[in-house]
Amino acid sequence: MNLRLLRQVLVIGLIVLAACAGWGWLSRRCRTGGDAGGMAVGGDPSPPAADLEHRIAAFCGDCHAVPQPASFPRDAWHDEVRQGYVFYARSGRTDLDPPSLGETVAYFRARAAARVQFPQPAEATTPLGLTFHQEQISEHPQAGIPPAVSHLKWCRLRKDQAAFLVACDMRRGTVTALDLARLDRSIQVLASLDNPCHVEPCDLDGDGHMDLLVADLGGFLPDDHQHGRVVWLRQDGANRSFEVRVIAEGLGRVVDMRPADFDSDGDLDLVVAEFGMYRTGGIWLLKNVAAAGDAPQFERHLLDGRPGSIHVPVHDWNGDGREDFLALISQEYESVEIFSNLGRGHFRRRPLWRAPDLTFGSSGVELADLDGDGDLDILFTNGDAFDNMYATPWHGIQWLENVDGRQFTYHLLAAMTGAYRALAGDLDGDGDLDIVAVSWLPSQVMPAELRDASLPSVVCLEQIAPGRFAYHALDRGQTIHAACELGDFDGDGDLDLAVGSHVPHTRGVSHWLTIWWNQRIGRK
Repeated sequence: MNLRLLRQVLVIGLIVLAACAGWGWLSRRCRTGGDAGGMAVGGDPSPPAADLEHRIAAFCGDCHAVPQPASFPRDAWHDEVRQGYVFYARSGRTDLDPPSLGETVAYFRARAAARVQFPQPAEATTPLGLTFHQEQISEHPQAGIPPAVSHLKWCRLRKDQAAFLVACDMRRGTVTALDLARLDRSIQVLASLDNPCHVEPCDLDGDGHMDLLVADLGGFLPDDHQHGRVVWLRQDGANRSFEVRVIAEGLGRVVDMRPADFDSDGDLDLVVAEFGMYRTGGIWLLKNVAAAGDAPQFERHLLDGRPGSIHVPVHDWNGDGREDFLALISQEYESVEIFSNLGRGHFRRRPLWRAPDLTFGSSGVELADLDGDGDLDILFTNGDAFDNMYATPWHGIQWLENVDGRQFTYHLLAAMTGAYRALAGDLDGDGDLDIVAVSWLPSQVMPAELRDASLPSVVCLEQIAPGRFAYHALDRGQTIHAACELGDFDGDGDLDLAVGSHVPHTRGVSHWLTIWWNQRIGRK
């Protein structure tokens, strides 16, 4: 047995002993109960001394923000703290000085409330200037398998046809195109892959036909593996079918990729978000090195080795003519960062904002000029509760307001438990951008009282003045939506909404898509 393995075994053994001793000590000293303010009453231990508090902050905040006690109810903190100690043991590090597990658990329990209070946004006092007609779509070539719609994209696949709603289903393994112009809602399976997560349209080889790029997770459940892929669905213009070509494989769980000419040589490169898990993950540049006229060929360059990247939208933030990209990174980082293009495949990372808590649960990001001042702002959501099945009171819809291209001001637009995707568009036709957002939560989400609550599942934030939004809950109780899309699906001049279903079983949910047809009030 080598020294590193022996050291890990010893550390894990000490943690197990500490857990047993700590839990026994806590069971003798602590009783559940207390006020809603979060301080210990009814026999909970007093807060530790200042030197112990410093050691806890140094240990728990070494590689991420120190968790906030208000994130979880008091009786959840033993498992949460123990998990952190196990992660440290598995890392192989021995450079920190952790307090005993029992002392750290007592620290967080003493500051946590018996129950977590979840904020509820106030409904708008005036009605939304539109209504929706909902159409549920249940027909699918694999209707017997529970739907897990992970991404929706409204795009034109062929110049001579109307746009299609393209959907990725990460459980069924399908990339499909739904023709909403046809009364029978014709569905075409474009490709059957492993676990498609995200799709982006582009003409990758410059032949005049729209192709699709797909991020393939390589496994339905979160895990560390090298089965993730970037897949090119190359459209054959003659028979209008899509050929599956693998651009990159042997990666962790790939969740996003965006095409752009990053090296200014006239062809499309790719930036790839490899979420991974614990030991895998990163952000990659796939540089197209093919000669002019040849089929695309890519060299892989690692830009960032951290796991947890979610979305990497492209934009030239500093106006120098080179394409930059933004990254939303979760796991222990929970940050929004700009990668500035320095040329020749080099990027400089600039953090813009970091969440104040490890349990923030970042879930998605979009770029939009929310306040109409001529520059792009950052709209993002946090509501991921699948790490430990606990929702936290920090979930919601967030806005980073672009002040001058370098400075961004943070705004919480609305609390929303399980917020997973938000998009901006002028829904009511008044000339400014509104926001729609959807939520997705585990069926056995904790705290348990959330399972019986009529939580908002689809909301609209109506912009009533530049940067000011009124809250409208459009639907409640069905927090099964990881994906949504806006588009004028029927060509009547207003934006409609598509919402995907992502469920663990088909019981109670027979549809995989819901189309919200915009019936704007007062439209001529």
